Amino acid sequence: MPRVGQSNIIGTVILIAAVLAISSVFLMYAMGNFNRAAASAALSQVESFLTNVADDVEASMYVPGTVLVYPVPSTGYGSFNLINRYCNYTIKGYGNFTSGAVVYGIPPGLLSYPVNFINVIRGGYGNGLPSTTIDNPIVNNSAAPLVSIVQFGYGKVLNVNYGTYLVVFPRVMIVENQPTAYVYVPVFNTVVNPSLSSRGTLIINVTSVKSTIVSLPSGSSVTVSGLCGGGLGGLITVSNLNSIDIIVINMTVTYR
Repeated sequence: MPRVGQSNIIGTVILIAAVLAISSVFLMYAMGNFNRAAASAALSQVESFLTNVADDVEASMYVPGTVLVYPVPSTGYGSFNLINRYCNYTIKGYGNFTSGAVVYGIPPGLLSYPVNFINVIRGGYGNGLPSTTIDNPIVNNSAAPLVSIVQFGYGKVLNVNYGTYLVVFPRVMIVENQPTAYVYVPVFNTVVNPSLSSRGTLIINVTSVKSTIVSLPSGSSVTVSGLCGGGLGGLITVSNLNSIDIIVINMTVTYR
């Protein structure tokens, strides 16, 4: 029969073990909440950073030789990368173009949104109206943002699963001045260095702006379409044209 002193010791040990177990669960829960809050704050920080980048790109893209250099925010909760051939654009009968994109993603274990989640931070309808849920890769309003920023929910990018991720990519713009339509095609030519272990600096270089004028039979119509990752698509047809001027803006985008 156990002594009274031994029973008290055993009871105390059991009580301490129970308290430690509860404390561990509470600590794990608290750390999980802390990590989610920190990851969400990091996402907001990167969103502001990429918005500033997009503003600068739009202001500088028509000047060949312009080089934009940005120190990348070190959030500790996500990672930056580049995507090749993120968007495909077609001027029916007159050319096909592809563009890459800049991406920032957060692992699912830190922050996760539904698969079909979408938040248009910069972009919107093709007619220039803003929207938080619809982004058209083709715009026919010169006042509309030409560089989009869209947040998606859970998904895989470059064979990496993200709980949520931001993508920056250029849109095609059509400016009508009858009987001519000017079609501006910004292209991100992404250069990925697979041996680069960290991405401390984002560099965007406007390498060329090329204009090609195409004469058309009087009264012609031209259709411009686009399809980007995340299921973003759009199509606009312009009629009563005698010519189109296709302005291709090439930009090299890389990290170092």
